[in-house]
Amino acid sequence: MALARKAPSLLALQPDIAVVQECSKKSVDDLQSHGFSGLWFGANLNKGLAVFCSKGLMLQAADEPFGKWVVPVRGQWAGVDFNLLAVWACPVGTKQADNYIGEVHRCLVKHRGWFSKSPVVAAGDFNSNVQWDANHPGRNHTEVVRLLAGHGLAGAYHTHHEEKQGAETRPTYYFYRHQDKPFHIDYVFVPKAWQLESVEVGSFREWGHLSDHVPVVVDVTIGGDQ
Repeated sequence: MALARKAPSLLALQPDIAVVQECSKKSVDDLQSHGFSGLWFGANLNKGLAVFCSKGLMLQAADEPFGKWVVPVRGQWAGVDFNLLAVWACPVGTKQADNYIGEVHRCLVKHRGWFSKSPVVAAGDFNSNVQWDANHPGRNHTEVVRLLAGHGLAGAYHTHHEEKQGAETRPTYYFYRHQDKPFHIDYVFVPKAWQLESVEVGSFREWGHLSDHVPVVVDVTIGGDQ
């Protein structure tokens, strides 16, 4: 929320692509003045999912959103075509198994053919962790990781820091902005063939006054360009 006020902190990261949850549709216009173009998806004009990109990078919506909110986007960087699956896992119904990671799982199964068209990056707020698998039997975090691995994707954080799913030492979310209630629920999955340069997670000290989430920043080399 209030991305226009927080934009300097985001821009200081110098992102080529930024997947931002819970921002307004107007945020796309706000960031244009900083040289970023953007795509926005949602039902509430004040609170949706946006994908921003810097100059030199092309993004376009590939199809209608797969679900709420799991959104396919096509991109091109340094002559390399790729697909981006932007994620903000949300409640979708009255059944617990259908919500959050259950909705992501449904979208991955229903649209599995989309992964064969170009290399895919899946990034965003998955609102999930292995520790909550029991709440979503059959359509949980472990199963989503398995599906993505079947498409040649690996968790950037877990690969770079050599940590297992569910054993993360760097939180990405602080419940109600309480530093003593940390969780790791934001992820970036990248093709295993891409070279990971760095993966950084923002600190509560730097970001806690701006959001209950901190950024996950992933640098990769594709096609000889970083």
